[in-house]
Formats: sequence, C-alpha cells, structure tokens
Amino acid sequence: MHRPFTIDDKLGIDMQQEGGADGDPNPTGSVNLINSDYTTTFFSFSYSWWSAYGFKRRCKSDEAVAEGMKLIDQQTCYNQVGSRIKKDLLEGSAVVMFAYGLSGSGKTYSVFGMDDPKNEATAWFCQKDDKAQGAIDFWGIYPRLAYEICAMKGDGWKLKMKYFQNVVDIVRDLMSPTGEEQQYKSGMRKDEDGFMDIDWCSQKIIADWNDLRETFRVANARKAISPTQFNHQSTRGHWYVLPIASH
Repeated sequence: MHRPFTIDDKLGIDMQQEGGADGDPNPTGSVNLINSDYTTTFFSFSYSWWSAYGFKRRCKSDEAVAEGMKLIDQQTCYNQVGSRIKKDLLEGSAVVMFAYGLSGSGKTYSVFGMDDPKNEATAWFCQKDDKAQGAIDFWGIYPRLAYEICAMKGDGWKLKMKYFQNVVDIVRDLMSPTGEEQQYKSGMRKDEDGFMDIDWCSQKIIADWNDLRETFRVANARKAISPTQFNHQSTRGHWYVLPIASH
C-alpha cells in the first residue's frame, strides 16, 4: 500500500492491480516509479494497492496518473487477502500476517484497523458486532477474520489467544496484568505445528467474539507506544496476536 500524503508533494508512483478477487491464485500488481532518478523504476508484486486518501489536497503533479489508480478500502483488502488467510487457517495451516514499512505507513491500520481506545465509535474492539453504522468500514484483516471465525465456532472448537509485543530485544506480555517483560530469546520455541511461540507468555481460552475483543481491549492498553514524525501512536516495534483454533 501507499502511505497517504502528509505534505504537498509530487506524485512518486503509479500503482496498478490486476485480479486478486474471489480467490484469484495469480494476482498481479505493479509499481512504476515516476519523477525518480533511479535506474530501475518498475517493480512487480502480487498486490499493489493505492490507499492515499486525500491525495487531491496534496498531489501537485501527475493528477491524471493519480486519478487512474483505484483507491483500496478495508473491505476490498479483506476480500482479496483475508478470505484466503481464512481458508488456509481452516485447512490447518499456520498463518502469519507480517506488516513491514515506515512509521505511519498504515501497517496497524491494514492488519487491525482503527484501534484508538479513546475513540469507541471507530475502534474495532469496542464493537459488539459488525452492524455498527460505518464502524466496520475501518476494521482491518484481523478483526474481520476473527469475527467470522468466532461466528463459525461450534461444539468441540477451542480458540486460544496470546498477545505480546516485541520491541528491539524485549518481549512484553500484553495479557499479563503487570505487563511482564523478558529477553526475546527466553522461552522461544516451535510448537507441534512448527509455529514459533514464546511459552512464558499468557494464554487465554476465548469463548466468543465479545470475549476476544474485550480481552484485546484490556491487553491493548498495556502496549508500549512512542510518537514518531508520522505517527503519534507508533508501537516502535512488532507486536503479535496469535489466535489458535482447534476442533
């Protein structure tokens, strides 16, 4: 995805996406650098999404190119990627969602959506269901996936959750009432499915969607954040939610 403009500037890229919907196994995305002195200007990806909402206020060149790129929203993102993750998960695969990018580039928003605990109208973990007017528009891949999995939960299903944050070489257990911290290699192991885990971090059995979101809401308040130039709520590190389903 492309980080939204924060200042008036020239357009730097032309992003295009072909396919990707309805489980398309061969989506094709491309990024073409413009107004650039780099020797290589064309790059191919499975998905290449333009999400620079508000670009009309900031884009000072190549308006026609900007208008020719389709703006991606959270629902389209889930339709193209989240539904495939759900299928893999239900088939027994270990699934990892890894978001990498500059501070303020939209990593948290793409994976989780709006998560400001001070704004209950939009924070996904403040929503009892997906019927709140306009609220689901801001949900990222994780809450959409978790909501659907919880709705499918039947007899014999067990949903488990861990939530911890890794900042540099320290892991903080966000589900611990005291926010316990240890060196990142402590307790690190592969589970029986080959998935990397940290065994000293707390684990909870999740009953349903409301239990999951409330558990997340409380744990989220223990997350370490620090402001950066582009994001006043930057986590300054990677953090993880591990939902484990068995049936």
